[in-house]
Amino acid sequence: MAAPRTYTPQEASPGPTFTCPRCQRSYPYPHDYDRPIRCECGWWYTNVGHSTIVEEFRPRIGGSDADAPQYD
Repeated sequence: MAAPRTYTPQEASPGPTFTCPRCQRSYPYPHDYDRPIRCECGWWYTNVGHSTIVEEFRPRIGGSDADAPQYD
């Protein structure tokens, strides 16, 4: 299997990384109570404190808005 690619203009950042367990893309580790990481595969990862990561799936169409159109 080929290594996943993330297309971003950002350079690699030093320090710990977080790897999406679904698609294996790597991101800088989220700080406590900081903004969530949105992975390219549609999963969001939020550090809710003390390195506790909460994951949530938000589709690209509609996202977290319950009244927005959704794909089934």
